[in-house]
Amino acid sequence: MIEETVDLRFLAKQGQKILEDMRIFRQEVSEVRTLALQTYEYSRRIERRQAELRDDLEITIKMEFGGGLAHLQTAIERSLARIEAKTEELVDRVETLESKP
Repeated sequence: MIEETVDLRFLAKQGQKILEDMRIFRQEVSEVRTLALQTYEYSRRIERRQAELRDDLEITIKMEFGGGLAHLQTAIERSLARIEAKTEELVDRVETLESKP
């Protein structure tokens, strides 16, 4: 059987390397966790902003259509008023012509 000598200094250095590697690993895990939380929070902010923009867009579209439709309604009412006035004028003329002997 081969006898091997174990140097305690070598084992101590290996233990220190392992501890240092574990510290680095823990730090990296902490950074990954922090980045994951930041990413999650960022996505939540984006979702909130999208909802706000959707609401703003909806209001803007309603205002634009509402204004355009109100203008269209006013134009139609004016046209109808002119048509009614012309119709009344024509009815009066016809009645005048019919009343003449």
